[in-house]
Amino acid sequence: MKILIAEDDEDKIQDIVELLESHYDECDISTARSLQSGLDKVLGESFELALLDMTMPNYDRTVTDDGGRPHAFAGREILRQMKRRRVATPAIVVTHFHRFGPEDDFTTLEQLKLELVSRFPNYIGTVRYRGNVDDWRSELIGFIDQARGVV
Repeated sequence: MKILIAEDDEDKIQDIVELLESHYDECDISTARSLQSGLDKVLGESFELALLDMTMPNYDRTVTDDGGRPHAFAGREILRQMKRRRVATPAIVVTHFHRFGPEDDFTTLEQLKLELVSRFPNYIGTVRYRGNVDDWRSELIGFIDQARGVV
């Protein structure tokens, strides 16, 4: 199974990769660490599944560059561009946060889920990742199995 993980947090990437490799044979995992590199990969390559962080920097971080300002809705933007370019790869959002956007005009995770399900036919679901709680693992496996038609 060829999977894209668009995520900027190294610990979260490691946890997700370990989970995937322990549950599925022959995982071919690519990573992207920003909105732009996520877009480049998902629009330029073929994947069976995309796991998208919602909040990421605009560009990859380097030793001399911080990646630009964080994009609060990077995952949604990747989904929007996928729809625009007719990329039907099933996508699951995996996020740390329960609120997105500026303090005076934020969107809750529940509001975001409703928007994503109504706008993007390839959106499978959202998992709230918390490194110290294991419930995200079974939820993610359930969504992946759903995307693969295993359920």
